[in-house]
Amino acid sequence: MIKKFNQKIKNILIKIHQWEQKQWLIVSIFLSTVSIWFSLVLNFWGEDLKLVVTDSNGKSSFTFLGSLITLIIVCFSSLFVLAQKYYEYYKLNSDTDKRKLFVLEQVSLATNKICDNKFITLKKQIFDLKNYNIGIVPKIVSKPDEQIKHIIEKMNNCLCKLLTGFREDELYISLYYNFPKEKNDLWSLADSLSPEKGLSITDLLNGHSTFNKVLTIKENFLFYNSKEYARRCEAYISDSEDRVDENNNLKGSIACYRIVIEERNQILIKAVISISTYNKRFVDSNDKNIIDNTKYNIEEHILKQFAKRINIELCLLYLSKL
Repeated sequence: MIKKFNQKIKNILIKIHQWEQKQWLIVSIFLSTVSIWFSLVLNFWGEDLKLVVTDSNGKSSFTFLGSLITLIIVCFSSLFVLAQKYYEYYKLNSDTDKRKLFVLEQVSLATNKICDNKFITLKKQIFDLKNYNIGIVPKIVSKPDEQIKHIIEKMNNCLCKLLTGFREDELYISLYYNFPKEKNDLWSLADSLSPEKGLSITDLLNGHSTFNKVLTIKENFLFYNSKEYARRCEAYISDSEDRVDENNNLKGSIACYRIVIEERNQILIKAVISISTYNKRFVDSNDKNIIDNTKYNIEEHILKQFAKRINIELCLLYLSKL
């Protein structure tokens, strides 16, 4: 009985807080009257408004009306504060939520560990086959090119959730790979959702493309929220799908992420993930902090996580071609 009563009180507090969030302006005005009531109204106009009376000894006390209004103000302000505190410390940080977050974190760590171990095994196998002819080339039946396509599709979904207001057909992701120990200048397009529109491999390897630039710089992630800015920096080549605004400036954004798989200082595989938009920008703002934060989130929470899976499929793809 007591447990049900406590739960009912908790539910009421949550509903009060939710109402407070919707009516934030009214609540803010009301709460601001608390300090005004005690510091201004009662001190200066209390007696005139018949809220306070002063006896012959100069001692002040509330009238019935003053006590009633003061009690209502204090009760309501305390209720709002209590509802907020309960929501923050119990609802948002409940044991159930903590357990869910803990379990999800542990599952993610375990999954990544499995991927890391598989990746280490595969690249060592490629290294041994190419350098010492040790072992037998395994028969690959998982169709890694199709797996890469599925991975990129899921990456596209996650990026759309991270970026505000994007549909899946407004982001264009492609992946190109190269096996330097086979033929250093031969780049191939993986079975991606959307190849670079209108640009050949030769165009992409041009010195002024974002693709080529990410292959030559120290950082492995090149991010331009504005294609126009990238073009002015000689880091973007327009293709037939690009659009311009009324000032003839390129619309959209471009980003490229470099993957290098190596074993004992030998580069086995190189790859580049290209993410492009042709109308909206990744960030609909010129605020540098917002742009930098989005860049960080894309790299840390999307690209680096999916790269673990892509690395495995690239290794399998290499073994399938040996």
